[in-house]
Formats: sequence, structure tokens, C-alpha cells
Amino acid sequence: MFQGFLLWVQAFVLEYGLTGTFIIALLESFIFPVPTAVIIAPTTGFGLDPLTVTIVATIGSVLGALVGYSLGLYLGHPVAERFFKKHIPRVERWFDKYGAWAVLIAAFTPIPFKVFTWCAGIFRMDIKKFILASVIGRFFQFLIAAYAGSLIGPWILSFFGV
Repeated sequence: MFQGFLLWVQAFVLEYGLTGTFIIALLESFIFPVPTAVIIAPTTGFGLDPLTVTIVATIGSVLGALVGYSLGLYLGHPVAERFFKKHIPRVERWFDKYGAWAVLIAAFTPIPFKVFTWCAGIFRMDIKKFILASVIGRFFQFLIAAYAGSLIGPWILSFFGV
């Protein structure tokens, strides 16, 4: 199964490269279920430059986060409930307790960032704080994934015969 995933990522990198990484990062921030870091690590293991991948993914992710923010702002709670019903009460508590730090934490960790982007719009979070928290959190998450992939990726790829 893992070998199949690696073969898919290899085909993805060869076919779409940085453009594909940008698109996945963009979509993951407001609707796509697969975390961007899961794609970034093997992508750099296949030879793409870790810093370039980090920058491209961060730009895509923050633009996607702004889409999520806008969807939350304009479509509101009822539409978000259809996608993220079980997560919204917990995210609302995070916003009440941590404010903009909640977005930074979600942007940096494996917590579903897309729920926070929508909720930031629903709760009308200050857009400047939202963007800053998103950029910082996403950049460092992707940087760690990219360099981890470039350092141990070749070993993992050879272990699985890819």
C-alpha cells in the first residue's frame, strides 16, 4: 500500500511538479482532505528543492486559506456545518480561548486547517492576523516536511524499491 502511494507521488511529481504541489496546497486549505505535508515529504524525496517546495506550498496554502475564510464569511455557519459539523464546536472553543493563535496552531500542526479557515471567516477574525498566522504556521510545517523528505526520503524510497 505504501509503495503504491509512493509510486503515485512519483508520477505526480514527474507530471505536475511544483504546479501540482501548489494546487494541492491551495485546495487542502479549504476542502481537500489529504494534508499537504503528506505530499511534500515524498516530493522532496524525489528531488525537488525543499525550500522552493516550501515557498510554493505556503503561497498555495495561504491563498486557499483565504478562499476558506471567504467561504466562511459569505456562506456562514449553515454551510460549514454540512462539511465540518463535528469539528465546529471544538474550533469555536479554540477561537474563544486562543484567538489568532488557534489559526497558527492549526496551520503548523496536523489539525484540519480547513476547518479553521472557514471558522475564521465565520467568526470574522481580523484578516491581517489570519494571514500572518497562516503564513507562519504553514511555512514552518511545510519546511519541516520538505527537509525531512529530502533527508530521509531517498532512504525510504530505496527501502520500498521506488
